[in-house]
Amino acid sequence: MNKLFVIVINKICITNNMNQFNNNSNQSLQGVRENMFDAQGTVERIQNFSKNIQDYSFTMRETMRTLRESGVIPQLAEMIRETSYAVRDTAKDIHETTQELKKNGVINDTASAVETTLKTAEESIKTIKEITTDAGNASPQTTKAIQDGIDRVKRETNQVTEKMVKGVKNRVGTI
Repeated sequence: MNKLFVIVINKICITNNMNQFNNNSNQSLQGVRENMFDAQGTVERIQNFSKNIQDYSFTMRETMRTLRESGVIPQLAEMIRETSYAVRDTAKDIHETTQELKKNGVINDTASAVETTLKTAEESIKTIKEITTDAGNASPQTTKAIQDGIDRVKRETNQVTEKMVKGVKNRVGTI
């Protein structure tokens, strides 16, 4: 622990001195070396570091004492216990429900019904396509007549709509 502490302090000192060197281009390398190994500065830094540790320890001790005296810790432990019971019971209920669904075959029956429905729908679509193709082949004139009728209705609808829009614009313009 002491060795680690000394290494950390030395790295802090080196970093601090390098920052000072970089900020002041007039300093010589000899001056940096002198500052780096300044025993008094190192001692002061260690003392400040030690005081900070002492202050934090005192604050932590006071906080723990306050928590203990307030009764929050036992209350928190009780809440954690109750929560763990609720999670345990919920997991047990989920397990029982899934086992029941598996035992009754509900999942397999549902999946099978969906699969059958999809196959039937595909077959129906295929049959409708065949009917449409057969009807188009059997009566191409009817298909053309229907398409012509649709096109005529579209054209006439567009013409009537244009006339109505022009009439509305004329009325609005005269008001």
